[in-house]
Amino acid sequence: MNRSESKFKNTAVRMQQALIDLLEEKDLNDISITDICEKAGVNRSTFYAHYENLYDLLKETQESAITEFFDSLNSDIGPSDFSKMSADELIFISPQYLVPYLKFIKKNRRLYEVYNNSNVFAVGEMDKQLIENIFVPIYAKNGVTDRRVVEYMSHYFISGVSAITMEWVKRGCEDDILFICEVISICVRPQMKASDLAV
Repeated sequence: MNRSESKFKNTAVRMQQALIDLLEEKDLNDISITDICEKAGVNRSTFYAHYENLYDLLKETQESAITEFFDSLNSDIGPSDFSKMSADELIFISPQYLVPYLKFIKKNRRLYEVYNNSNVFAVGEMDKQLIENIFVPIYAKNGVTDRRVVEYMSHYFISGVSAITMEWVKRGCEDDILFICEVISICVRPQMKASDLAV
C-alpha cells in the first residue's frame, strides 16, 4: 500500500469511528454528513470521495467490524480444521465461539442495533460469513451436505441466537456474557448444565 492509499484508508477509518461514536450519542436518522465530517475532522468533499451517502459509510463500517471480528476469532481460536475434529468437538454453541461473538456484539452494541433495526441489508454479511466459515463445514462433517438444508438450519440457528442477543443489547448488555452463553446453550441444547459452560 503506497502513502496515498494509506492516507485514503486512514481517513475512511476516521469517518467510520466518527459514525460509531455518534451512534453512542444519537439515532442514525439524526446523524448528518456534517456531523460525521466534524467528528472525523474532514470536509464534505473528502466524505463524498469515499462514500455516496451515510448508508455507504454504515455498510463499510459494519463490514470492517465484521472483518475485525473474524480476524480476532481466527487468532484467538486458530484456524479450524473441521475434518480432523470429532462430532463431539463440532459444537458451535460453546464459550469458545459464543464468548468472542458476544464480546464483539457488546463492543459494537450500537452498530449491531442499527444493523438489526434497519432494512438496508437483506442478509447480514456476518450471517453469510458464519454460514460459510462455520456452519457449512460443521454440518458437512455431520453428514448434512444439501446446501438448502444447511442454509435453512443455519438461518434457524442464527435467528434464535440473534433474538437472544438483540434482547441482551436492548437491556444495555448488562447481563454477564457467560450468563448469555448459558441462556443460548440451554435454548439450543436443553440438556446442558451451567457446569458444562466453564471457559
